[in-house]
Amino acid sequence: MRSVSPDRPRGHEVLFVSSPSHATPAIDVVALGFARLDIAALTAPAIAGASAVIFNLDLSLPAERNAVRSAVAKLPKRPPLLFAVDRGTHFHLQATQANALHARAVIRRPLDRAAVDEALDELAVSFHRATEPLDRRPGGKSIAAAQEVIGASFAALSMGAPIELDAARAASQQLFAGIGDAGLHAWLDLVREHHAGTFQHCILVTGAVVAYAAYAGDLSAEERNTLPVAALLHDIGKAEIPNAILDKPGALTDAELAIVRRHPRIGADYLTSQSGLPAAIVDPVLHHHEFLDGSGYPDRLRGDQINRMTRILTVCDIYGALVEQRAYKPAKMQSEALYILLGMAQAGKVDMKIAQTLALALGAKLEAATEIAPIRRART
Repeated sequence: MRSVSPDRPRGHEVLFVSSPSHATPAIDVVALGFARLDIAALTAPAIAGASAVIFNLDLSLPAERNAVRSAVAKLPKRPPLLFAVDRGTHFHLQATQANALHARAVIRRPLDRAAVDEALDELAVSFHRATEPLDRRPGGKSIAAAQEVIGASFAALSMGAPIELDAARAASQQLFAGIGDAGLHAWLDLVREHHAGTFQHCILVTGAVVAYAAYAGDLSAEERNTLPVAALLHDIGKAEIPNAILDKPGALTDAELAIVRRHPRIGADYLTSQSGLPAAIVDPVLHHHEFLDGSGYPDRLRGDQINRMTRILTVCDIYGALVEQRAYKPAKMQSEALYILLGMAQAGKVDMKIAQTLALALGAKLEAATEIAPIRRART
C-alpha cells in the first residue's frame, strides 16, 4: 500500500459520507480514522471543517445528488470533494455527474484503501489552503455554468431525455464574460484545478473557442453565439463510450479505437433527435475529427467539404487535447501545443489561418519556423 503523506491531515478531518444505497464500503472507514456521516445528516456545517470529504453515494438518484449540491452550495470555503463511483458501462456518466458536483477526484468502486490513500495524497496541497468555492473566484461562475450544462447533457443523452439548449446558450455567453474577468490563462488554470478527464477537456475546448471568437474579426454575431454551444456539446457522445477505453494508459487496439470513433456520430444522432436544434451546432459535433487531407473520421471529409465552424472547433479540440492532463499522457505547455498544431496545419491536416488565429488569440507571437514538430495523433 502506498505510504501516507505526512503533509495530509488524518483523523476526523477526513469525512466519509455514505447513503443506504452504499452503506457498507469495501474499506474499513474506522481503521482509516475517518469520521462517518449518513447522507440524511448532510449539511454545510457538518462538512465545513473537514479537510476532505469522500462521498460514497448513488449518483443516479436525484435526491442524493441534490443533497450534496445543497450542502456544498452553502459552504463559505470548500474542502476537496472525492466521489466513489461504480466501474462498468455507467462509470463515465457517474464521473461526469460527480464533476458537476465539484468533484476534485473520482475513485472507482469497490473502494480500495490504497486507491483512497493515493487520491488523498495527490490532493494534499489542497489541505494547506482553504478552497474558495468555484463560483466566487474570478471567472468561476462561467465554469460552474458550463459544468452544469455538460453534466446535464451527458445525463440527458444517457437517459434519452431532452437537452436543455437554452441553458447551453446562456452558459456559452457567460464564458465570454468569465474569461474577460479572469484573463484567459488564469481561467484555463482554474478549469484544470477543478476538473479532469472528458469534463476538463470539454470546458478547455470551449474556452479556446471563446478566446478564438473574441479575437477573430470575421465571425458573425450568430456564429459567435452558436460555436461555443457546439463546443460545450462536442464530446457528448462520449457518455456512451466506456471510461476504461477513454482513459486507457497504453495504446488503443484497433477495436478500441473503433469504439472511441463512434462518439461523434452518437452525439450528433442524439442532437439531431432534438427538435429545433440548428445544423450549425450538429455539424461541428459530428465532424470535429475530420481533417482537410481526408484522413479524419467519421466520414473522411476533405477540403471544402468541411465548413469553417467545424474547422474552428477541430483546431480548438486538438489544442484542448494537447494541453490537458490525461491518464495516458502529461499536459503539454502552450508553446509546444501550438507548435504541434501549426505543424499539423503545415502538413495539410487543419486550417492554417484558423490555427494561427487561435495562437494569436492565446497571446502567442508567431515566428517563421525552420522545422516542425512531429505530428502526434491526439486521442480526443
